[in-house]
Amino acid sequence: GKALNRNISPLAEILVSTLDAARFDETERLRELVSQLRAQQEASITGHGHSLAMIAASAGISPGAALNHRWDGLAAIRHLKRLDDELQSDEGVQAFAKKLETIRQRLAQAPRELLLVGEEDQLDTMQQAFSNFFAQYEKLGVDTSQTAYAPQIKPQPIRQGWLTSTQVNFCSRAYAAVPADHEDAPAFTVLGGYLRNSFLHTAIREKGGAYGGGASYDSDAGAFRFYSYRDPRLEGTLEDFDASLQWIMEDSEDHEPRLLEEAILGVISALDRPRSPAGEAVAAYYAERNGRTPEQRRRFRQRVLQVTLDDLRHVVREYLKPELASTAVISDPGKKDSILSMGLAEEHV
Repeated sequence: GKALNRNISPLAEILVSTLDAARFDETERLRELVSQLRAQQEASITGHGHSLAMIAASAGISPGAALNHRWDGLAAIRHLKRLDDELQSDEGVQAFAKKLETIRQRLAQAPRELLLVGEEDQLDTMQQAFSNFFAQYEKLGVDTSQTAYAPQIKPQPIRQGWLTSTQVNFCSRAYAAVPADHEDAPAFTVLGGYLRNSFLHTAIREKGGAYGGGASYDSDAGAFRFYSYRDPRLEGTLEDFDASLQWIMEDSEDHEPRLLEEAILGVISALDRPRSPAGEAVAAYYAERNGRTPEQRRRFRQRVLQVTLDDLRHVVREYLKPELASTAVISDPGKKDSILSMGLAEEHV
């Protein structure tokens, strides 16, 4: 939440009551909210299909990627549709309300921290206001028996074709990469921009007719992912993904030094993008909370500046092997035969 200085006490009260006094007995409202969420998520597929395809393709790479698919990907939309159908019965909506109350209770008793961002001369007043309200909240206590959720997955290749109501296709191919603090992470970060600007844009958009395409490194998922956006093709695009990796390994005049420099500067620009003062504070808090110190971030930036073409070829040769690729595409049911002929398992949103 955020508020003006004079409203800090009402803000603290709202934060406490939102969790402590939440009720789940308005079953018609629950049905309505889930139905609205379902409609929003189904409508978002065409606008964010490339992101959903990338999430699906990388779901078998790491626990974080699997959870992303379950919570924010196509699997989440499919689950939301099933939930909406289940809530049409009185038994279904009552069971759902009971689950929400159980979650609320567990959250209320979970270990917690409070981040307060404000002007320095107002911090004492703010801290006092929050202390007054959270004193009653603290009476709930903390359940020290709760353990952190640590999902376990068995890494496995993904080969899926998701069918839904869309007039265009979205393609993705993903490879297991490295975590953010690995020595090869800077090269992966630069590789995405290099392939996008030097090969994929021409092959997928200009020649292939897609609205967009490229590649990117996701340090949270530990994955390197190719994608196309609003694409008229399927198999041809996947072939272009593979061709880009073959191209970068070739000794060619196409590998101009300026192309690598542009890719590096693109990464640096993203790293140095300014935030608001409050945004900087929040980002610094979460970075430290997750073990990313300012020194680590400075070291990563310096290593990005030192990436060479040989470094890019090293990560392609070491990690991006064809037999290790995972593939996910999103298309319409009319393309079912094409998807099955490509060796992809049929999935429905």
